[in-house]
Amino acid sequence: MEAKRCSVNMRWAWYCLLTTLLFISMSVQAQTLRLTSGEYAPFITQTVPDGGPITEIVMQAAQEADIAVSLGYFPWHQSMNLAQTGEWDGTIGWAYTQERANNFIYSDPIYTESVGFFYLTEREFDWQSPQDLDGFAIGVTKGFIDVKTLTELQKSGVDVKIQEFFDEKSKIDALLAQQIDLALGNIDVLKRVIAQEVAPSQKQNVAHHPRPIRITPLYVLFSRQTKQSYDQAERFNKALRRLKADGRYQMIWSHFRHAHYNH
Repeated sequence: MEAKRCSVNMRWAWYCLLTTLLFISMSVQAQTLRLTSGEYAPFITQTVPDGGPITEIVMQAAQEADIAVSLGYFPWHQSMNLAQTGEWDGTIGWAYTQERANNFIYSDPIYTESVGFFYLTEREFDWQSPQDLDGFAIGVTKGFIDVKTLTELQKSGVDVKIQEFFDEKSKIDALLAQQIDLALGNIDVLKRVIAQEVAPSQKQNVAHHPRPIRITPLYVLFSRQTKQSYDQAERFNKALRRLKADGRYQMIWSHFRHAHYNH
């Protein structure tokens, strides 16, 4: 009888242990933050081990917050759609709009970008006010806030023609082919495209205007469709603030600038 009771107790102990391990496994899985992004070299990219400085900041903040992260790279408009529907938990590298705020919880800023116009040097271009853009065909990335910016210009009476592209390289290719008059984008990102992906004989044919159309903070967006987003966003923000407070955030940018601009 004693042996039988011992056997029952052992089975119960094993059951409790397996149940506990399963619960822990499910909890860890539930805490994994699945984030989408797009190629935005040199800041977000699959071509370097650390993923670029924005990716590195996100990963370090998540690690500090004890949140596992899984990244998926898609065309930018698809990255937004996957996160907005809750198929993925969030998305990296977006500016603020009220429409997005209805669907997402915003992190603290992770980076501030400067966005401007690129043009062919054979054509003189200057702009000081939105009216100076009248009549220009402008290339923008599909899904980016710049589409909204130019659409609002159209509504105000400025005759800009908007052409959307799936990636940054396509905008520069269209500019070189004279399919558009201006390419609008992150100045550093488009300068990298020109330096590394444009034929040497064509590099000098493209210039950028020093006046940015916007200087905008970018964020991580946590989908409101995902139950754990509120908790994860709060933990992520606290961790990001610690990175900024103790200098780790600044160190990531310092290392990036040294490696990227001093070789």
